[in-house]
Amino acid sequence: MVSKKVLEYVNTCCEDVTLIDKFLVAGFIEFNNIRVVRNKFILKHIDLDGQEGTYREFFDLIRSETKAFTLEDLIQLFEVLVPKDDRIVNGAIYTPGYIRKYIVNHTLHKLGQINIINLKVADISCGSGAFLFDLAEQINKLTGKPFSKIYKENIFGLDITSYSIARSKILLALLAIMNNEDEEKFEFNLFTGNALSFDWFAKCKIVRENGGFDAIVGNPPYVRARNLVDENKMLMKNWEVTKTGNPDLYIPFFEIGVKYLKESGTLGYITANTFKRSVNARNLRVFFKEHRFELEILDFGNDQVFEQKSTYTCIVFISNRYADQVKYSRISPKDLIDEKFQMHAIPYDSLDSHKGWLLNSKDILNNIYKLQLTGTPLGKKFKIKNGLATLCNDIFIFKPTGSDKHYFFLKDQCAVYKIEKSICKDIVKPNKLKSEADLPRLLEKIIFPYRINPNLSISKGCNPSTLELYTETYLKQKFPNTYKYLSNKKEKLLRRDKGNGKVKYKWYEFGRTQALTDQGKKLLFPYMSNKPYFVFTDKKDLLLYAGYAIFSDSEQDLLILKKMLQSDIFWYYIRKASKPYANNYYAMAKNYVKDFAICALTAKDKVFLLHTENPKKINYFLIKKYNLELSDVDKIGI
Repeated sequence: MVSKKVLEYVNTCCEDVTLIDKFLVAGFIEFNNIRVVRNKFILKHIDLDGQEGTYREFFDLIRSETKAFTLEDLIQLFEVLVPKDDRIVNGAIYTPGYIRKYIVNHTLHKLGQINIINLKVADISCGSGAFLFDLAEQINKLTGKPFSKIYKENIFGLDITSYSIARSKILLALLAIMNNEDEEKFEFNLFTGNALSFDWFAKCKIVRENGGFDAIVGNPPYVRARNLVDENKMLMKNWEVTKTGNPDLYIPFFEIGVKYLKESGTLGYITANTFKRSVNARNLRVFFKEHRFELEILDFGNDQVFEQKSTYTCIVFISNRYADQVKYSRISPKDLIDEKFQMHAIPYDSLDSHKGWLLNSKDILNNIYKLQLTGTPLGKKFKIKNGLATLCNDIFIFKPTGSDKHYFFLKDQCAVYKIEKSICKDIVKPNKLKSEADLPRLLEKIIFPYRINPNLSISKGCNPSTLELYTETYLKQKFPNTYKYLSNKKEKLLRRDKGNGKVKYKWYEFGRTQALTDQGKKLLFPYMSNKPYFVFTDKKDLLLYAGYAIFSDSEQDLLILKKMLQSDIFWYYIRKASKPYANNYYAMAKNYVKDFAICALTAKDKVFLLHTENPKKINYFLIKKYNLELSDVDKIGI
């Protein structure tokens, strides 16, 4: 394990990739007393070129902080010491060794009787070569084939950055040298290019003649749609799974991988687990279902396997063979290490690619289906609305430090501004609410630069067209203090949407029009939570941000609904059907809650729910209503 001090030291010069690599290679060789005589590539990397003094300082730190300096340590250093900009746009990340080895071993195992000595295996987003390293080790172990021949005949890699390919060569060369293969030169099949456009059949004769790869392994780059460079956005439109929407970068790597697999080939990835349910992976789910691949998913759920990275992952195996079901298991890292888990088979025909795939054991899926089909979906029975979006909450929303007859006082850094009361509305953040008692304490004010258009009639369920934005002249004349405050923030307000000049809103208005006219009694609830918090308010004009609200004209209906949604039954549904996060938090987005069915209730049932405060009695009542078998429901308090 690389020490924190060593990481901090090399991070100070991580933009100078050549210098880092020389220090790391020289330090590794010196620390482990490795003798390199012939290999020109490694000899070049231990030529310090006048940096001996700085190197000595670095090596002394390693010697004092480290008991061992292994190839796995070198892999970790290569993967984490990436220029910041590349880390954001290319998604570089270190994959723990136990995960890589599991993927490599099981991918090779799935190939069955194929002659491993002639295998063609690739990592098409290889980074610094960690998966290639494990592949080479495993093929050598199984066949005794020299590493030099494995590099020439068996393993293939591609990465978008040339320094990553150089690091892959360093790693593989050192592996061979440490196994008594100090060749003057190794022949690698390692390429620099963009996987979204790289044509393996055109660029590599060996792959073309083999009809593709026998196997592909790796960790596709996880780059959110908002961080994609323009070139990748355009190239992603060439792939069926990413032609539409705002997909993340990892998504097309499934289609790319399958394209370059032989007919009997197998793919093994560790990747984001969001493709099971997310809207931006809808085309990927359709792709899987239409082709009926033999698909296995080992889902880590909310267990995070990458250090210092809030990414939720799964291992996916795809065999290029027909299957009528998906195999799935929810596992922990320990389960993977111990290889103790049970796979559950879910028929492809039962999966809804549009709404998202529900994957679990048969008993749990039966419960979920009952909770979705026994009654009317929440999203059809009630209006569920998102909060408003200013795109600059810290400017528009504030907690007054005081007030007088006409003004609220807004403290901002060293200044105190007067904000006219008549331009403000009450607003609350559902993400912070736990109960009705929190409302007075968490109430805030929002500067609301809109008025009802007197020429339009306001009816129930009005839309943003019934509001009109104050003209800048009117704002300046009617609310001079507020105008002065907003003018001082104009530069920041203009940077919303990354300063895109094509946006159609004025500098002093909200970034989005959603929720501006939403009125009525409501239940407020958060984007994500570790418990089912639903807070009732009868303040019809109360606005919200960073959260959701369920609206109804009937206070009684909302109070009954509150009892149902705060039950362990609803929380069971959320834990099994929504997206998990760290610390046992789960997504409460509209997309996940809207399909929960509200069962039919008699007048007697409504009276019971309105007046019963005992959670166990409510749980038991709902279990009966939804016809859930107690043995099928885990961790329900009754």
